[in-house]
Amino acid sequence: MSEQVLCPDCGALNPAGGEACSHCNYPLTDAIPAAPAKPREAAAEKPVEPAPAPAPAPAPPKPSAPVRGFDPGARPMRPRRARPDSMQPVQMQLWLVAGVAVVLGILYFAAQGFQKTNEPVIAGANPQLQQRADLARKTIERDSTNLMARIELANVLYDTANWSEAIIHYKSAMRLDPMRSTTVVDLGVCYYNLGQFAAAETLFTHALTLDPKQAIALFNLGIVAMSREQMAQATEYFHRALEANPPEEMKNLIMQNLEKTMSATGKTPPPLTK
Repeated sequence: MSEQVLCPDCGALNPAGGEACSHCNYPLTDAIPAAPAKPREAAAEKPVEPAPAPAPAPAPPKPSAPVRGFDPGARPMRPRRARPDSMQPVQMQLWLVAGVAVVLGILYFAAQGFQKTNEPVIAGANPQLQQRADLARKTIERDSTNLMARIELANVLYDTANWSEAIIHYKSAMRLDPMRSTTVVDLGVCYYNLGQFAAAETLFTHALTLDPKQAIALFNLGIVAMSREQMAQATEYFHRALEANPPEEMKNLIMQNLEKTMSATGKTPPPLTK
């Protein structure tokens, strides 16, 4: 094998004795002889080693048992809302309005039913009298100035011997119509039945100032005089009651009491004037 030299500039091999590098034309005066190449040894074939099996993936950690208390690694939970998130504010308002309307309707009908079934019961009243009283009360509730409703309720209370309650409504009727003599007389009878004879006599006398020929007021004054054993005065009142053209159903009663007072005084009844 011929000797070769290395080009000092590019390192290419050139035949020895050349003046310039055949590759870069660099002068070869300072060229370095190339080292002889060593013969290549046959490389022993190495057995191909199998590729290592991939390492198994690590198993996921087992969940630990729940621990009571605060877990700093856990994601904080938000407080739950009292109503579903899907319920919109407008829908809630509609539901609330509808609910309130239903409740008010129930309360209204319940109150009506309670009032209807819990009307004050008048002691001693039969169904007919109770019905009259209930109707009068409802009329007064609508119009407290209804005179005839006041008198009707007072009359029912009078007819059932509820004198104290009747007095309240007769007084209300008198305030509405002070000139109604029959109301004054009925009020006086209530006081008389309660044993308040002086108050009764005052009212009967007041009725005569409104109507001098108020036959029932005259008869009642005669009864008051008889209770005091003032037979002469009682006789005068009974006589005047007969002359005042009393109702037919009262004439016999007036005559009976007139005969009693005349017998007690030893006098005969005076003739009646038309």
